[in-house]
Amino acid sequence: MTAFMARERDLVRKHFPDLLDYLDSTPLMDMEGPDSKVIDQFRSAGGTKLTIPAEAGGLGASALDVVRIQRVFGSRSPSLGAGTTMHHLSLATLHEFSQSGSDDDRALVKSLVDQNAIVASGFSEGVTGGSVFVPTMKAVRTGDVYVINGSKKPCSLSRSMDLLTASVEVDTGERAIALIPAALPGISVREFWTSPILAGAESEEVVLENVEVPADLVLLNGEDDPDGETEMTGYLWFGMLVAASYLGAASNLLERVLAAGKNDYEGYVRAAADVEAGMGAIEAIARAVDDGERGEDISVRLLLARISIREALVRATASAVETLGGINFIRNPEIGYLASAIHAFAFHPPSRRTISETLQKYHQGEPFAFL
Repeated sequence: MTAFMARERDLVRKHFPDLLDYLDSTPLMDMEGPDSKVIDQFRSAGGTKLTIPAEAGGLGASALDVVRIQRVFGSRSPSLGAGTTMHHLSLATLHEFSQSGSDDDRALVKSLVDQNAIVASGFSEGVTGGSVFVPTMKAVRTGDVYVINGSKKPCSLSRSMDLLTASVEVDTGERAIALIPAALPGISVREFWTSPILAGAESEEVVLENVEVPADLVLLNGEDDPDGETEMTGYLWFGMLVAASYLGAASNLLERVLAAGKNDYEGYVRAAADVEAGMGAIEAIARAVDDGERGEDISVRLLLARISIREALVRATASAVETLGGINFIRNPEIGYLASAIHAFAFHPPSRRTISETLQKYHQGEPFAFL
């Protein structure tokens, strides 16, 4: 066993020994295809409970431990890393919100944990020329329910989800977070993801047609999250976890260089330096989250780290693939697959184009907000 990622693998072994054995023994492409069983294995292993404190029935992992575990998930199956990112960010944010909410809020989270439920995220759908932070789903209050219409595409975990958390625009013009049980009438899943890359993450289109959601499961921002901190916390978790997952995929390439016994030490170290520096930045954010830091400043620091990691992943992937050499690339399609999967990190919102003005203006003294 190499020293590389030994600390992270030990964490996974501690929490999910059977899952790690499955990930190590199952061919990469079996886990990455549309018929992948990797999400089922994650659920069976109790991975859904990772971010929840032990007193609430969870595994009690710190944010630091979670990002390290997520790196391993991404290294073994990029689809697992991408898909579980959406679950963890949703459940962790719900739990944080429930701590300042009602007994019913806490009971809801506890029931999700007890059921080993998988929670999908219906936030941040890209709209050409628009903002990913403006809801595309609409909700109309009718008596004791909100009637919700719209769709989310792509929506990871679409076929495994038990609950969908989604940003919606209420007919009053206000934004809200809706907690939508996946079994409600009017919810359907349609094929959307036709690329073979990351197909195991189940990122299809989830369509809602006149779905009636109990009013107590629709959290109005003005009443329940007036400062937008719940949404910002969700994006904190998303940013940490998605970066760790793709750094994990790049770590897989580094493992392959080590296993190949190449003597191009400089090529390996150039790639490893970028990956480890990126992971160090994410770990620093995770430590701050564990210390209770939330809000504008940490959100900005994370977004800047993600932009830096994007460039680092491009360099690291190129260096690792070049070091592995042409024959390895020709004879092992997994190398090209991993390189393509890593590139998808650039597609996760927000894009540099849409967020750069906001980041600069924050440093100039203006308030920060996702627009």
